Amino acid sequence: MNRKNRPTHPGKFVKEDILKELDLTQTQLANALGLPRHTINQLVNEKCDLTADMALRLSLFTKTTHEMWLNHQLAIELWDAYHSPYAEKIEQIQPYATMCLA
Repeated sequence: MNRKNRPTHPGKFVKEDILKELDLTQTQLANALGLPRHTINQLVNEKCDLTADMALRLSLFTKTTHEMWLNHQLAIELWDAYHSPYAEKIEQIQPYATMCLA
């Protein structure tokens, strides 16, 4: 992974593509999803990760797939891992087959 910029957080999609596009408040969306308003606020402000539960709820609400939502979260987690302080050590991991031949 050599992407320089961090992928877009799912909360930004919620903010831009759901709240703004549908002219909803965080409270309205929370009520529609059966979640506390605080949960939506945390997601929209990128202070929490998107969970599988939220992905299911958002996919039903938006007629999209839960995989789409989870893929946004996964892209961030992989980017963060690749750019973590441990990335150099991670890149040094050798495949099992290579270890067996050594």
